[in-house]
Amino acid sequence: MSPIASRKTAPLKTLAAVAAVTLAGAGPQAFAQTIFVKGGTLIDGTGAAPTRDARILIQDGVIKGVWSGDEAGQSVPAGVSVVDATGKYIIPGLIDSHVHYNWYEGELFLHYGVTSVFDLGGGPWSHGMKKGVEAGAIRAPRYYHRASFGDGANGRADKFAGMNTARSRASANVNSPADAEAAVNAVVGKADIITLNEDWKGEVFSAISKAAHAKGLSIISHSYNALDTSDWGVDGIEHLTGVGMAATRSEAGKSAIAQMGICTHSYAPLLEQSLPCIAAGHKNSLLYRWMDTTYFDTMIAHLVKNHTYLNPTLDFEWGGIIDRSNQFELEDAKLLASPNLDYVPEDEKKEFLDQYHWADEVSAETKKEFTKGYHNVQLFLKKFVAAGGKLYSGTDSASANVPGLSLHHEMQIYVDAGIPPIQALQSSTLWAAEMARLDGKLGSVVQGKYGDVVILDADPLQDIHNAQLVSKVIKGGVLQDIAFHQGYNTPFHIFGQGTKHLYAQPPVVSNLVPGVIKQRDDVWVKVQGENFSPNSIVILGGVHLDTKFVGDGELDARVAPEETVRVGNYQMGVFTPRPGGGTTEGMTFVIEYK
Repeated sequence: MSPIASRKTAPLKTLAAVAAVTLAGAGPQAFAQTIFVKGGTLIDGTGAAPTRDARILIQDGVIKGVWSGDEAGQSVPAGVSVVDATGKYIIPGLIDSHVHYNWYEGELFLHYGVTSVFDLGGGPWSHGMKKGVEAGAIRAPRYYHRASFGDGANGRADKFAGMNTARSRASANVNSPADAEAAVNAVVGKADIITLNEDWKGEVFSAISKAAHAKGLSIISHSYNALDTSDWGVDGIEHLTGVGMAATRSEAGKSAIAQMGICTHSYAPLLEQSLPCIAAGHKNSLLYRWMDTTYFDTMIAHLVKNHTYLNPTLDFEWGGIIDRSNQFELEDAKLLASPNLDYVPEDEKKEFLDQYHWADEVSAETKKEFTKGYHNVQLFLKKFVAAGGKLYSGTDSASANVPGLSLHHEMQIYVDAGIPPIQALQSSTLWAAEMARLDGKLGSVVQGKYGDVVILDADPLQDIHNAQLVSKVIKGGVLQDIAFHQGYNTPFHIFGQGTKHLYAQPPVVSNLVPGVIKQRDDVWVKVQGENFSPNSIVILGGVHLDTKFVGDGELDARVAPEETVRVGNYQMGVFTPRPGGGTTEGMTFVIEYK
């Protein structure tokens, strides 16, 4: 066979192998059965008192009846598959409302009882992924995905909007409020939710919200002011940046925020999550530190009146600060050490565990500011829920945390803030479904909804940690395989480091100052370029130099006399450790005769 023929056929063999593993994992699970769950205590997600000795009949993927053993229930068909839940606890299938889905995540979600996810990243492959899951060809949670629009009103129209390209494109451009209805109509039946950004003009945002709601679609967005975003008709606010900014009332706080400014770049390597500028979803100590707790009640009343849901993403944003950092890191590490999870990329594993250490290098005073901000956030959320506000849990997996397990960590953090376990559960079930306008199908164990049920070994209302103790998972009337399997795969992989916005980007060297030195000189060289991280290292001819991080565009490196003994041309480059990162060859550095 010729080399050309060989290159052509190898990818086809790879695709065939992926398909075989994927379909083998699906098998008969593609077809809903009639399942009768009996016994156990049902916590149905509605907030009602638990039902003892529950009965749940699921036919054709839908719940046909729910009753207790003391009641006269529906007749159960002969030959039904019986699941005995005696002594156990039953909850609705869990929902993670904010994920960035990649091929390896399916088993992790199912293992922890997550039966539905909302992919707020996605791309041209999202439709294929959704079809594969619905057909049973891909063993994964229910897959919902977003649509986005080009912000022509702010000069950010997408010239490829609506086109079939290799990149994720806006579905349509919205240049003015008059464009909103047509833009929404373009995504009806093609997406499950619409995402906007924090800096959209209010009148355009409002027009899109009105048009989306008329078609039964929800709007979620980042925010720079939660009260404004709420008034524009958003259904769910991602992260708490907008809450923190709206709650900053003092002149000193406003001045500090103005000095911080808004981040102008898209990527923030994991070690830089504590940014000097403001970016939704990243730690801004001087932001949350300045929250005025006396203003919380006024803000909360405003948000509750507008029925605005909040997704705090606490596990993602505060993993290095919370009291449970060590516990959560140990749980993650133990899980990731499973030999049957060897398919999870090493960069991802490192990223998951590194999230617990971003605060290790900050000063004690700075850490106090972070901690004060975190306590402000806890108080706000406790008061918000107590006043009738609703949270929807989204983890931002797998940006920096483990799919599936991180949703349980998120609920634990809510409980630690003083939110009752039943409401923490609702944030990952009914409230999440309500926010997405899918509560007619998801979020609670009631007649007429999808047969998505999780059976636990212990009571989550006594200890929310018990929600991790998953015994069985039923999705759409199909008993799921929740074990991990070496070789698990799906057809839709995402390529490129840019897909992970907390990966360190590949370093680029564009200038050296000085670029020429003499034998046995002792000098500091300014290495200028792009995408440098605090842990980047300058390399001269294969030797690691003493390196100081100045910023993402500059490193200072010491070239000591013992490294300049031999004259000649050398390569001076930069190495940035994983996740992401890499080594750049750099530029020519000259050592000449004394």
